[in-house]
Amino acid sequence: MKLVIWRILTLCLVLGTVAALLYGSAALLHEADSAIPALFRPASSKRLLIRMEGYRFAQTEAGRVSWRMSAREADLYENKEARLKDIEIVFTAADGKNAALIGDLGTMDTASGNASIRRGSHDVRIVTSEGFLMTTDSLSWKAGERAVRTRDPFKVLGKEIYFEGTGLDADVDMQKVAVDSNVKAVLQE
Repeated sequence: MKLVIWRILTLCLVLGTVAALLYGSAALLHEADSAIPALFRPASSKRLLIRMEGYRFAQTEAGRVSWRMSAREADLYENKEARLKDIEIVFTAADGKNAALIGDLGTMDTASGNASIRRGSHDVRIVTSEGFLMTTDSLSWKAGERAVRTRDPFKVLGKEIYFEGTGLDADVDMQKVAVDSNVKAVLQE
């Protein structure tokens, strides 16, 4: 009989201790941010702030728009990154010439304006007001330098020239172009 009473007292003590721990934990957690444990929260630099349709972004220089970007969809993150779909970036030079960079998917640093655009179902394209068309699988855009870069194979078609190769650095007006390798060109009069 003493053994049964001893077991009941031990069980009551254990249950009382567990109840006190649960009550204390609930009281402590009530004051804490317990929506999502910190261990399971995404890194703060990748936290999605807003998802939108019809995103537009522009940069001005000396009171004029030097380039503007639009996308059908955009996800904006806390680290100033934008993930974009159906992108068009239009560059306008002081002399009125322009170039449009068009792609399916991309990312953009909204602080610097730098972007990376890659092929989805269509080639990444640059079309200039001077009649050049460039196609490739991916491009990186450096906003401050107004320069594009690809490491992929590319093709450029102009009024008097066709050339292709692998890897390209160029300003958006196609006035300066450097090709890494496998260059083939045809000049027309």
